[in-house]
Amino acid sequence: MTKRAVLLFGAGASVEYKAPSTAAITAKIERRVMADDWMKACGGDTAYQAIKNRLQSYLQRPDDVNFEQIYHCAHELSYSFPHTEGAMNEFRPLLPAFTTLTEPLDARALRALCGKITDVIYSQFSAACDGNPLSLAPLSAFIEKIRRTHITRIYTTNYDDFILQAAPDLYTGFANVAAAGPQQFELRKFWERSDDASVFYLHGSVHLGFPHPMPQGSEIGDLYWFHARDEARKHARFDGSDVSRMDGTQIMRASVVTGLDKLSRLQQRPMSHYYAGLAADLMRADIIYVIGSGLTDLHLNSWLHEARSLSPAVPLLFVDYWNGHFLEATAFDAHRKEILLFHELRVHAKGPYGGVRVGEHWTLSPDGMSAIWDNGFQSFLAAQDELDDVLIRLKCKT
Repeated sequence: MTKRAVLLFGAGASVEYKAPSTAAITAKIERRVMADDWMKACGGDTAYQAIKNRLQSYLQRPDDVNFEQIYHCAHELSYSFPHTEGAMNEFRPLLPAFTTLTEPLDARALRALCGKITDVIYSQFSAACDGNPLSLAPLSAFIEKIRRTHITRIYTTNYDDFILQAAPDLYTGFANVAAAGPQQFELRKFWERSDDASVFYLHGSVHLGFPHPMPQGSEIGDLYWFHARDEARKHARFDGSDVSRMDGTQIMRASVVTGLDKLSRLQQRPMSHYYAGLAADLMRADIIYVIGSGLTDLHLNSWLHEARSLSPAVPLLFVDYWNGHFLEATAFDAHRKEILLFHELRVHAKGPYGGVRVGEHWTLSPDGMSAIWDNGFQSFLAAQDELDDVLIRLKCKT
């Protein structure tokens, strides 16, 4: 039986290709919001500044305020206003019964701000896909190397298409042809092709959009794949009905998923199928690579935890960057990422368990079931001989 590999990519895997960092995209959003005439007219700029100011005064480190926090607050606050007169109980948001918004904001301004934030995210990441200064050949070689021995299932939280540029034949859940128009998600084929080498965009993609007019056979809010990014960008925003949540509020539809309540936003096609596919693939995996993840997406950590809870655990390789060798950089301080790495992913490579240093940048856990690369993704791609050595040392044959 052919073995299976799951690769989960986070933002750290794309930042070296010059995809915008969290700080950079936050700064760009602020500039665009404050300079936009429509934001000024509807109060979106005022809403942005009010939310940012409140968060800065509330958080312990004001400089940590980022666009996902601002988007989340704007989105949730937009449902904090009195319900529509005569609304059925299931459409009455519950929390306004206990809270009152005191800021000089209104629902229209908050909704417009959310739309503007997603527009800027989409445009910036789409532009980054054309501005990559690095060769994608090492990434292509790495993916091909895994494909030679494993059924390769790639999941990414990034919006860019660097992985597809590196391996254009990967299956996405959409027909892999350069069609001129929008392509519909292959609902049945997605599940029939569970052994195909694939890449799935858990939080949306710069290739996804809401075509107008709606293609025949589509449903309201269906996301389609556009082969051309510039065409997808024309259809990035959805201005129709929202998706209901059980507390009476709703989720604004978007082609890229952001904010702090991503799991609720995955309840739309194709992301709901991607998320279900991730769970199935992780539980069947023979090896897992987690690349460039800060482990802040708790809905993904939960399934990584399940796969690592199997007996024996699925071997896991964690590729990221620390300032110095992992064992030295984390000797005295454990931050959020290290705590989650230890407890959720069960990578016991420090603390009371210790860790085995392998070469300059690998740390092997004493149980031989996990390993950490600490020098960034591009450096990892350039050191495949060292990866081969670590794979040999893992207890489970991979």
